[in-house]
Amino acid sequence: MKGTTILLSTIFLMLMGCQPHRDEVDALLRSRADALNKEAFTARYNDATKSAAVARQSLAFIDDSLPRYDDGKLRAWNILATSFFNRSIHDSVSIYVDSILNYQGPAANREMEQVLAKLLKARLLQRQCDIAGCYQILYDIEHSGLLNDKSDNILVNLAKSEFFIGTNTLNYHYRNKSQYEQAELMVAMEEQRDMLHCDYAEDLSFNYAIAYGYYALCNDTVHQSEYLAKALSYCDENLRLLGNPSRFSTYHLANTYQLLGFILWNRNIMDDSWRKNASLLIDICDYVTEAFGFEILEKTNHDSQLAALNSQLSYAFHREAAALFFLHDNPYQRLGAVVAAGRCSLSINDTATARDYFMEGLNTIPAPHLAPKLEALLYESLLLSGCARSQDDVRNWTTELIHLNNLIKQNERADFILQQELNRTHRSSMVRLALAIVMAVMALTLLVTLLLLRRRTLALQRETKQLQEANQRDVERIANVETCLSVLRHDITPFVSYLQNDKLPNELRSEVTGQLIRTFENIKNWTKLSIPSGLQFRKSKVPLQEVFDEVSHSVMEFHAPSVKLTFVATDICAVGDRQLIEITLRNLVNNAMQHTQQGSVTVQAEIYSDDQRFAHVTVSDTGSGMTPEQLDTLFRSDKKIKNTPEVGYGSGFGLMLCRYIIKLHDDNTLRGCRIWAESEPGNGSIFHFLIQLSTTNSQS
Repeated sequence: MKGTTILLSTIFLMLMGCQPHRDEVDALLRSRADALNKEAFTARYNDATKSAAVARQSLAFIDDSLPRYDDGKLRAWNILATSFFNRSIHDSVSIYVDSILNYQGPAANREMEQVLAKLLKARLLQRQCDIAGCYQILYDIEHSGLLNDKSDNILVNLAKSEFFIGTNTLNYHYRNKSQYEQAELMVAMEEQRDMLHCDYAEDLSFNYAIAYGYYALCNDTVHQSEYLAKALSYCDENLRLLGNPSRFSTYHLANTYQLLGFILWNRNIMDDSWRKNASLLIDICDYVTEAFGFEILEKTNHDSQLAALNSQLSYAFHREAAALFFLHDNPYQRLGAVVAAGRCSLSINDTATARDYFMEGLNTIPAPHLAPKLEALLYESLLLSGCARSQDDVRNWTTELIHLNNLIKQNERADFILQQELNRTHRSSMVRLALAIVMAVMALTLLVTLLLLRRRTLALQRETKQLQEANQRDVERIANVETCLSVLRHDITPFVSYLQNDKLPNELRSEVTGQLIRTFENIKNWTKLSIPSGLQFRKSKVPLQEVFDEVSHSVMEFHAPSVKLTFVATDICAVGDRQLIEITLRNLVNNAMQHTQQGSVTVQAEIYSDDQRFAHVTVSDTGSGMTPEQLDTLFRSDKKIKNTPEVGYGSGFGLMLCRYIIKLHDDNTLRGCRIWAESEPGNGSIFHFLIQLSTTNSQS
């Protein structure tokens, strides 16, 4: 029992140890399946039988080793459907297409593989002349938005390429689209051409489709020479791609030869258009001879070919195309090739050869009525060329031709009805879209109007506020002037009275004169600060000890011996205008000394305890102090100064100047700068102001 447990544990651990390699093994298996699918995809045109065989190998490998690799399975199904389409085994095409369209699994590429399957189904319906069914599929794909993917993905590029090819083929083979619509499609295809690389085979198919589209536009006589040049240029490009041995394909070479045959056979192309493109046609023929050994120009006269659209040259291309198509197991292409070669033979009066081609066509027809257009052309050609050996042949062929033409007309009528319905639906959608756009525009207009009204309202509010602020400034300015005059009269009157007294002692006269000088100095500073073009605020780092030293020196000569003036040493630095700070402190110190008869005046600075971003400067004295009413009038320009016999704080112009200076600091440095005073009658006063502290102090 114990040994069994150990064995099971060992096996479990071995399995767990292998687990990290599972993803790597799966990736290798997926790579093998992808390689098989790629090989099958590459061979889809040149060897459709091989393509189907390799795709089946891929499916078998996926079923055995990667049963959940649904992306690989869908890819193999699509390749199988394409290979059967290229061999005209239409029932098998439908089986694989339906399998893809009915698939509802979690494959990452499911939607794009289903688009490719729908496009293949549209081409199948196109062959069967079910124009309405083909157009409905293309219409649904175009309006599904699935082709709007901008990624450079091979499946996306393949789907876009096949959509353009299918639309173009439907237009020039089965519908009478306007020249403008066809030219517009050609421009769109050329714009997308360089961005839709899948493989060289798809590039050849895309070039062929563009060349055929421009060939169909050659009925336009105005731009005929230009369209002919485009058609021949894309044929030439395909021939040069096929000249590369690694890209040679008899299928695409046959397609290109056949298209050149149709172009040369077109009786609507005028001689002048051929003359303008003669050198290009000669280059094509020379390259065909050089690259593929097909000496086409030596069999006809050059001048007659280019001047009269020589039918011999057209026949040579059709004959070579038919020979190449018979190398492939595709009865649809064979039928188209022999009908084209036979009708071209009739145009050059080679009836015997034409009959051979048409009789070969009878043996080439795929399942009945799977290619109604080509079958109708064949029966018509059989009757015109006199191939009938009996009246029964004539009767049978005529019956088939009538039946096929009726089928084609019914399909064309069904397509016309479908187009009308889709156009009505499109118009209704456009009307609804137009109404939605109109409503959206109206809503947007209303929103813009409301926003403009809101913006205008806000602008008016700002203008009103600015006018109110300007008015307030005017009121304050007038109040300042009135207060200035009142303070000036109040402060100067006593000094003038003293100076008029002839008996005034010299010492007192000197002190009065000094006070008068300081008053006028304050008025001068106020004027400079009040006028916008006056004194400018110069912000800098200000060591307060230097300010203390300067103010101490300037006030020492005026202070009374009975008053002790003390500046407490400080290492604090502030941020502001040094000159204005000195004016403020000088005024406060002079004011304190003026109203202190004996005692002390102390100046000090420290970091403000309530907000350490500020330096707190105080000027305290032991003077007479102030009443609450006197405190209320300090620093205020809107309060008239009352003439009282006693001298009190705030009766001078300097305090108003101090308030203004601190406000300038509040506006130009850190918000929160202010000035205030504390006082009680008989207990002295303390004047405070806050200015921004330098960051050097805050860090320390």
